[in-house]
Amino acid sequence: MPVSRVINQQSFHDGKVVLYQLENRPKGLWLCRIKVPNGTGYIYRGTGTSEFYEARKFADNLLDELRIKVKLGKSITGPNLKRLVDEFETHSKAKGDQTSRDRAILAFLKTYALQYFTKNKVTEIKPKEIARFFDWRRLNSIKKAPKETTIAHETSQFKTFLNWCYQRGHLDKKIEIERPKHTTQRRPHFDQKDWKTLTRFLREWIKQAEHKSGPIVRDRIMLGSYILILANTGIRIGEARGLRWRDIDTEPTDKPEEVNIILRVKGKTGEREVVARTSDVQTYFKRIWELRTDEIGNKPTRDEYIFCHKDGTPIHSFKKGFEALITEAGVNVDSEDERRTIYSLRHTYATFRLQEGVNHYVLARNMGTSVKMLENFYGHTSNRAMAGELTKTKIKKPKALPWES
Repeated sequence: MPVSRVINQQSFHDGKVVLYQLENRPKGLWLCRIKVPNGTGYIYRGTGTSEFYEARKFADNLLDELRIKVKLGKSITGPNLKRLVDEFETHSKAKGDQTSRDRAILAFLKTYALQYFTKNKVTEIKPKEIARFFDWRRLNSIKKAPKETTIAHETSQFKTFLNWCYQRGHLDKKIEIERPKHTTQRRPHFDQKDWKTLTRFLREWIKQAEHKSGPIVRDRIMLGSYILILANTGIRIGEARGLRWRDIDTEPTDKPEEVNIILRVKGKTGEREVVARTSDVQTYFKRIWELRTDEIGNKPTRDEYIFCHKDGTPIHSFKKGFEALITEAGVNVDSEDERRTIYSLRHTYATFRLQEGVNHYVLARNMGTSVKMLENFYGHTSNRAMAGELTKTKIKKPKALPWES
């Protein structure tokens, strides 16, 4: 990138403050460079104005602020981004189990933010530069070009990190980042045809494992049960990971042979009770219970995680096994050629329940989401489910029968 030439320059306070303009800069905005006594390095700022006296006032005020910081022993430049990312990682690990969100934030920062901002001080990162960063991010993806939903998630992650920097005193004020606007996308789910294909394949896949070694049998029973439970409850991946046996309850129905299965989950929207779509979910939990009873020689404790390894620790992810399974079953992409993920099980639950006529408000409560979210992402499903209502016409009076004349 060519370096812009300085076309106007004024210095004050024995050269400690320099105001200057650059060639080809829009609106002729003044920039300033400040050297603080007993401070290290220079501070560069945009004044935000093309009026000289306003720019001078801005620079004088900034010099006073920086002098006060130096007297109080505070840094006037702040640590660079790399140091703060390392500090954030140490902090997130020190809390105990590192959350999946913290891991996602760190992956994003290390992969993209550090590459773009290199040695920038955190105080030098401004909203305009963040907007330019995300433009660069779209063009420099490690894999395929990111969707706008991905950019929206990463914007939220960056904002969380910068808020943490503010709380730690590395920023004087919060940096406001405008969340990118994106068009609402239909979320990949399993339609009725592909869901039947997957469940048929799943039954045979688990049955075939009976002739294989122990670990394979275990993995298939655990993954198969996981898929069927998530698709019939709509719970999130993180909520399933934290499920313990004490969180499963039953409630009688008006049918003596059936019960409602109630799950108590903790997720990003807090704690809630989830009513499973069908009492068959009891069977899927029972498979895991029997598996655990056989491998540990007694009943699992109420505090044990349901989806766990042989040693009782929670299984962090079923991602690889799920992707391999749906690929082998031939249902890894939907009709729009969108790749399905484990989260598609939650979308499948929402889609099927809406098609079955469940009230939006009731469903939103059960899923821990909002009615607006359901309408945004499943509007096409809602209309289809309401087809009977939307095609109603006035009922014509039938012709009188002969003996009624």
